[in-house]
Amino acid sequence: MIKPIPMSIPSSGFKGVILALFFSSVLLAGCSSKVVKKEEPVGAEVSFQKGMASYEQGAYEEAEASFKAVMEDYPLDSYAVDAILMLADTYYADEKYDDASAYYTTFYTFHPAHPKAPYALFQKGMGHLKEVLSVDRDQAQTRKALFAFEDLTRNYPESAYSRKAEELMIFLKKRLAERELYVGEFYFKTKNFKGALLRFAFILKDYPDTGLADKALYYIGESYTRLGEKDLAKGAFSTLITEFPKSPFVNSAKYRLNEG
Repeated sequence: MIKPIPMSIPSSGFKGVILALFFSSVLLAGCSSKVVKKEEPVGAEVSFQKGMASYEQGAYEEAEASFKAVMEDYPLDSYAVDAILMLADTYYADEKYDDASAYYTTFYTFHPAHPKAPYALFQKGMGHLKEVLSVDRDQAQTRKALFAFEDLTRNYPESAYSRKAEELMIFLKKRLAERELYVGEFYFKTKNFKGALLRFAFILKDYPDTGLADKALYYIGESYTRLGEKDLAKGAFSTLITEFPKSPFVNSAKYRLNEG
């Protein structure tokens, strides 16, 4: 039977092996400590909460950046939907109403069944409402606010926001009627009676419940009188007397009728 040949390592050689292993481990450790780990991207929730913190502190630029990051980096995450609405709220709080309107529109257009869709429409209307000008100025924002509230009341009639919107719509319609009256009176004073008639007719057609119909009827009668249309003038004055017996214009209308 062949016996295995015993292997022996000289003591000096053994120590050399040990030292080599030791220095190798030190070098590997040093190399590993210098490896730069790639940062993992933060989650959608983390970015969203960062945006919320900035929003609550009034740091709107930082909030805007965080919410946009959620939308761009995690478009399929549920937080992306919330980020759209919060981005709109951020612009609204920063008084950037046109930008806010755009994101509110995006939110309720793509998520009409979302519980906060009525809120988005309401806020869109409120943004335009804040930019409504006096009757002698352009009323584009008034119309935009009215359209938003009309969409809200039509699509979400049971919403608490709809009830508030209905109250605001009364003001908006009156403002638009006042604008028509303002322009109509200007045309009347400058003897553009046909132009005046058109404006006063708009009030009766589009804004009959704004409390200005009686005044519009009186000016319609006066405009027809100036144009020599006596029968049409009588019709306007008679309607005014019948439909608005307590109007301050009734006595003047009766006087016109008595003139023949």
